[in-house]
Order: sequence, then structure tokens, then C-alpha cells
Amino acid sequence: MTLTLVTGPANAAKAGAVLDPLRERLVEDPVLVVPAFPDVEHSRRELAETGATFGATVVHSSALFSLVAQRAGYRARRASELQRLLVARDAVRRARLQLLAESAGQPGFARALLRFASELERALIEPPRLIRALRDWAGDGPRRAYADEVGRVYLRYREVMDAAGLVDEDLFAGRALAALRADGATWRGAPVFFYGFDDFSPVEVQLVLELKRVCDVTVSLPWEAGREAFKATSALRNALHAEADETIELSARNDHYTPKSRTALHALERGLFEPAARRVKSAGAVTVHSAGGERAELELCGAQVLKLLRAGTPPGQIAVVLRDPQGYASLLEQVFGAYGIPYSADRSVPFHHTGIGRGLLALLRCALLDASADDLLAYLRTPGLLREPRLADSLEAAARTEGESTASGARALWERTPNRWPLDEIDRVAGARSPAALIETLERRLHALFAGPYRRRAPILSGSELDDSRSFVAAKRALAQLRGVVEADSGVALQPRELHDMLAELSVAIGEPEQPDRVQVASPLDVRARRFHTVFVCGLQEGEFPQGSSPDAFLPDGDRREINAAAGLGLPLREDRLDRERYLFYVAASRAERQLVLSSRYCDEDGDAESSSFFVDAASALFSDLDQHERKRSLAEVTWPLEEAPTAAEWERAVAHAGERRTAPARGDLELPAAVAQLQAKDAMSASALERFAGCPVRWLVEDVLDPERLEPDPEQMVRGSYAHRVLELTFRRLHEQTGDRRVTGANLSTAERILVAALQEERGAFKLSPNQTRVRAAVRRLEFDLLRHLRYESTADGVFEPEHLELRFGFADSSYPAVDVAGGVRVRGVIDRVDTWNGNALVRDYKSGKVEKYKAADWQRERRFQAALYMLVIERVLGLHAAGGVYVPLGGTERRPRGMVSQELAAQIGSGFYENDVRPEAEFGQTIEWARETIVEVAGRMRSGALRSCPDTCAWRGGCSYPSVCRVEQ
Repeated sequence: MTLTLVTGPANAAKAGAVLDPLRERLVEDPVLVVPAFPDVEHSRRELAETGATFGATVVHSSALFSLVAQRAGYRARRASELQRLLVARDAVRRARLQLLAESAGQPGFARALLRFASELERALIEPPRLIRALRDWAGDGPRRAYADEVGRVYLRYREVMDAAGLVDEDLFAGRALAALRADGATWRGAPVFFYGFDDFSPVEVQLVLELKRVCDVTVSLPWEAGREAFKATSALRNALHAEADETIELSARNDHYTPKSRTALHALERGLFEPAARRVKSAGAVTVHSAGGERAELELCGAQVLKLLRAGTPPGQIAVVLRDPQGYASLLEQVFGAYGIPYSADRSVPFHHTGIGRGLLALLRCALLDASADDLLAYLRTPGLLREPRLADSLEAAARTEGESTASGARALWERTPNRWPLDEIDRVAGARSPAALIETLERRLHALFAGPYRRRAPILSGSELDDSRSFVAAKRALAQLRGVVEADSGVALQPRELHDMLAELSVAIGEPEQPDRVQVASPLDVRARRFHTVFVCGLQEGEFPQGSSPDAFLPDGDRREINAAAGLGLPLREDRLDRERYLFYVAASRAERQLVLSSRYCDEDGDAESSSFFVDAASALFSDLDQHERKRSLAEVTWPLEEAPTAAEWERAVAHAGERRTAPARGDLELPAAVAQLQAKDAMSASALERFAGCPVRWLVEDVLDPERLEPDPEQMVRGSYAHRVLELTFRRLHEQTGDRRVTGANLSTAERILVAALQEERGAFKLSPNQTRVRAAVRRLEFDLLRHLRYESTADGVFEPEHLELRFGFADSSYPAVDVAGGVRVRGVIDRVDTWNGNALVRDYKSGKVEKYKAADWQRERRFQAALYMLVIERVLGLHAAGGVYVPLGGTERRPRGMVSQELAAQIGSGFYENDVRPEAEFGQTIEWARETIVEVAGRMRSGALRSCPDTCAWRGGCSYPSVCRVEQ
């Protein structure tokens, strides 16, 4: 039997040197081995195009070992990645580590163990051999304890795997090789052809050599003597060359390239990474993209892909190569999806990112882990679980308003609400007595959650619904696999947190599977055995392509060199991967037949500078005109130039961006007759609502008419104000009852303070300042200081007016005073915080939690603040008293003086604690009240007619729109 080695650079017709002999031997049942599963279908099509439809078996590398094992009669249960992870976690627990105990407690330790075990198994290193080598390396020195723990954790991994009756893929490969060695006749002499490989693991090399013993083997390998790009494949070439019966070295060819691109692309393949290469003109066959941020980079790529598609290039002849396509999956979906580009890419998401996953994991947390109210809501919001999703919204509103942050508390809120059912499934999960029982219970809930949206239907799933089914299948398979391990080995421990974390990170493949008639988004490894008309190599950034190297968590390269030297173990080195990265770039750059695009970024999405890969410089050095074939897109370009817009939607965005901006679009009046009739039927209007409408009708529409249910407690300032009003009302009322005094004076200040502090504690439960108890304590303490300072300030007042009416309500069904007819049938209602009286005169006081600078009388008409003036009119109509003033009293801050308007003629009786420009002659009072009356009538008329317009300058307290998503005012 013979081994034939075929070498040569890219595009040297190595495929012909492998596939032509295969076609000649179809009667012998040949086997074609390709690197990855996607290459299988491509190779089958390629063979079929030349008439070799039947006779040849095409498999990928992993499947070859399955074929070997099948023919040799070796059978074993292969472990999934999830089962391996569970075994690794249990192996770490059983190893009873001491030096590595702290590291073993980290989430990534078990996965690092899996990578380490895979390396050892691919190198055919059994635990006893590793332990002996580590002891030879460590001797009796300080490294001995560490070496023993490293060897022991690998031994325990293999022991737990054996106890569960499982083998992982790498161990299966080694044992399949052993079975072939034991009886090579089982292979039946079928020739084997390896095509598209550039690297073999040690076990794969051994398989090639063992197959050579029982059949003819042909291996193609990218390699050319003296080339920098092929350093990564030199060791493998030398090893196979030493065993080969014949080595065929093919020369470079340029007949694969299109005529217009042949010179440039051939020069790139021949000169990449070669210092003495001659420069040529790219003539557009090689172009460069430079972008600001990842999105701009993909937008440049997407626009160019659209041009190619519109020019007639088949989608399957375009490749977008990324070093890690999965990292770009979401952005690709956004950009290519918006551009309507048909593309194919492997995409997966963690199980906890899926609808079913969020619900199932939230249920597990609610049952067995420390769960929050958000976890219960996440479970209830699983699609299909509630027929009326608003039930979850109302629970969230109740939980936030009540400040309930735990899942148990939120569940109690749910179950004590009328017409709600008990959430018994939480108890069923919590009541599982063993890991197997817990998994079985979760499986039942998984079925129920998946079936929920389709209850009493027989749907044909499509679109995003297929992703639901993929999530369900992945989780069902994972739970079955985990149950298989814990049932096979009763010693395997599976804690709820471990189960939760493993399921959360379970990878779920979503989107359409690879399709050859779509633009291929792939890694360099995925395209190494194929060619395309146009190739985009994106993400050419330092640290991304080339990728940085990282040492092994258990044995860094320095230790591996020493162990290899001491024990001849043959551990692979990991840290220096630049040769491999250089080769992968060569592979990606040599796949194009017509055009190659090299894409990099000069900054990230935040504008911070990024360094492009030196691979771009290496390729650019081969061309003299590359600067003429460069396209740029900056981070600031939110739209395309009109002439370059790739899609109709992007063109419309560009037109809108270039058009004239609107500063305050007009709002139309309410047109629905029923809505207008409802407004006109209102009997009495709130003084605060009228003032709100005067400030901005849209804000009034949202807060007073639409009145949306809030999903959070009332704002702290609002609750603080209500709390302060109630405490002051009780303080003044009880002060009068206990001392006979209505005013706070120096003589009764201590009594008033005692009454206020007691009222604060008494009323605290009625006002939820915050869901956070720490914030509540701080807020109550702060309010106590503010109100005590207010009492001290009042005790120094030199006026003779006394508080008589507290929280005076008028116009309500339960109030002693009727609504006030302002004029023209406009009736108002409201609550006046406090009315001080003296000798038939009255001073209106309105409490404010914050500063009152904006409430000075000089600003009333400009700011359309008429509430104090309205209340002055009300006390004259309702109480029959003469209005001596209306002021806004601050309850916080350092400035204690009120702002508003007080009578100059009664200034001595009112007191001296007012700003000079707020003291006005009596004649102004009548003018101000008349202005307020006219304004209220005008505002009420517009309110009743449903006249709406946006007023962003007066909407919010500090200016600006309070509800931009409703109003949509452009500023």
C-alpha cells in the first residue's frame, strides 16, 4: 500500500491531482475526506458535475473515525459537549484540589480542563503516561504538588467518563484507531483521499499512517518550499514526506483567475509575505475598505455586495471571511438583513437568550435559587404562558409600586390578586428530590412552554417560530443527555446552580442552515477548500486577525517544553500562533478569482483609535495603486450620500437627513367626536390640570387624559411632597389642639417639633418614598431635617396672620365647599395647602418641595402660572375673605423665603419675610386676579375643544419635551 503526498501553493490544481485518481477508482469504493461538514456537500456537487455521482463516500474528518470504528466493529456512546462539561465539573470536585482549589472555583476552570483533555487525547496521551511525565518533570521539588494535581484532575475526568459509560470525540478517535490497528482487514482496502487539509492532529497523522498499511492513501497539503506563508504547514509536510512513497510538488498556476484580475491576484498569491516580491497595479482587482466602527465596516461590505448581486454575480460566489463570524452574527443580521442580502452563516445564541430559555431558567431560579421579582416576571412572560400578557404587566406595576423585589414576594402579590391562579409549577420544581427527578420535571415544563403559543393549533412553523423549535430541541436533547449521566453514575453530583449555568450557556443554532446559493459568511478555515468570484476579508485588526495567542491554563508553553524534553511527551505548543494566522490570511486572500476586498477599521464604535492588521500592509505593499481603490466610511456618517445609497430605505434616510429640519411640528386637534364630547361634559376642572394644559397641551393629554399606568412607584419628589403636606397638616392641627396656638412661635417650637417628628413616623407607612429601604430611611431623615428647619423659620416670623384652613378642598364630592364658577360656566376644583387669616384677610400658601425662584410674581404671566391667583379668587368666593396675597413656600433648600405676591397695604401684618419685589400695591391684585380669570377661561375653552399643540419650551420644568416618544418634537 502507498502514501502519496501532493503539495503546492493555492490554485496549483491540487484538487485535480486528488480527485482525478479518485474518479478513476470509483469501482473500489474510495473515501474522500474533507476538513469540515460544509465541505462535504460542496465536494459531492463537484464530483457530480464530472459524472462521479455514485461510488465515492465523502466524509469530514470526524466522520472518518466513525467510519473506521463502524468497519472495525468498535461501538461506544459518545459524550456531547454538555455531558463532557458535567463530567469535568464532577471530576474537579472528586480531585479534591488544594493548590488549584481557588482556580477550580472559577466558572471557566471546567472548560479549561476540557480543552486540556482534548489536547492530551488528540496526542494519544493516557493519564498514567501524563502523570509519569509530570513527576519526571517536577521531581521532588516545589512543583511536585502542582504536577500531581494537574495529573490527578485529568485522571478523574477519564474515570468519571468511564463510570458514565461515555467517551468524548477525541478519545473515540484514539480507540477507533486502536481498533483499526488490531484488525486492518476490516477496512477492506478502499483507497482514501484527503483534500483541503492544512493541519492534522497527532491522532489524525497516526490514522493516515495506519490507513497506509491497509490501503492506498493520497493527501494534499498546501505547501511550497521557502515560502513564509507556509511555515505553519512545514512540520506536517515534513512528517508526511518522510513516510510518503511518492511526493508530488505542483507549481503555481494562474488560469483560475479571470483575465482582468489575473495579474493582480496572481501577484498577490506569489508575493504575499515575500520581501523581494515585485509591485504591480491592482487595477481594481484588489481594493481596500477603511471604516469607523464595526457597523460602518459591514455597511461598506454590504453596499459592495449589493452592487455585485445587481451586476449578476451569483450570491454563492461571494464570500465574506471573518476570523470569528459568530462575533459579528447580530450585526450581520441587522445590516445584511436590512439590505436584503441573502446570506448564509452559522449562528448560535446561548439558551438564555431565547424565549423558552429565559422562561425555563427563570422558573428554575424561582424554585431553587435566589430569585428576584424580575425572574418571576420573566417566567410569566414566556410566550404563550399567559393568554393575557397584561396580567404580567399589572404584576410588575404592583411589585414596583409596592417595592417588592423578591420572587416569593411577587408570587404572593400574584396569588392574592382576585381571579389569579396559584403558580404550583414552582413548587413542583422545588420539590424534586434528586438531580434526575429535577431534570425530568424541567423536561415536562419545557414541553409545556414550547406548546403554549400553539395550544389548540396545528401550525406549520416558519420564520422565527423555527428558532423556537430549535431552542426546544436543543434543550430537550441537553436535558436527556444530563439525565443519562446522572443515572449512569449515581456519584455524579448536579447542583441546581450548575444545572442552571450549563443550560444557560447551551448553544442553540438559529437561522437558516448553510445554503450554497447564498453569500457565504465564514471563517478562513471554512473556505480553504473552495474558490469564489469575490472575497471580502473583514475585521483585519490587530488582536482579531491575527488573533492573539494565550497560554494554556494548566501548562504554559515554557513548562511544556521542559516536560517534552524531560519525558518526550510531545505536548503541543500554543502561544506562538503567528505562523498559523499568517497562513490563514494567505488562504483567505487566495480564494478570490475576480476581486479581493481587504477591510479594516481605523476606530471603534466609541471613536477610540484602532490599529489595522499588519496583514493589510503586507498585501498593500504588493500594489502601486491601492490608494486609488480605497473606500471609506466614517463613524459620523449616519446616512449614505444620495448617489451611493445602497437601498431605497437608505436613500429615503439620506433625503430626510439632507432636508430642512422642523423645529416644532404642529399638532392636530382631537377629532374623535366621543373624545371631544367627553371633554366638554367635564363639570369641574382641576386647577393643576388647567395650569398643565397652559404649559403644554400634549403633556396634559398624557398625564390627565391618557393617564397611563405606571410600572414604577410614584417619583420620590411627588411622594415627598404629599408626605410633607400631610405631616404639616397634622402638626398645625395638633399644635392648636394641644396648646391653643395656631402659629409656631419660639415658645411652642419644641412642642411643634415633637408633634412633627411623631407625625413623620405615624404616616411613614402610607407614603412609599422608594422601593429601596436604605433610600427610604435616608429620604425620611432628609425630609425630617427640612421640615424642622421650616418650623424654626416660621417661629421667627413677625406677622400676625395665623394658619386657619389646612388642606382646604373645594369642588370634590367629599369636600365642604363647592366648585368655584370662574366665568362663562368654567368651574374649577382643587386643594389649597394652607390659608392664613387675620381680621377678614387671607394669605394663600402653596407648599413646594424644591426651589420657588420661578414662582415670583413678575413671572406669573410670562410663565402662565395662575394657580396662586386662582386660589386668591377662590378664598374670596368660598370663604368671603379679602385676599392679602398668594405665595409659594419652599420646604427644601437653603433659601426659606416664599415667592409670589403679597399686599403692600398689609405688609406689616403679613410680616417681613418676603422679597421686596413680591410686595405689590393693592391695585395690582385685582388686575392679576382678572388676568388669571381670563386665562383660565381661555385655557378651559381650548381644553374642552381638544386643541393640541406642542410646547417644548414650557413642557418640562427646565424646558424641553417631557414625552418625546408621544409628541415627537424635533429640537
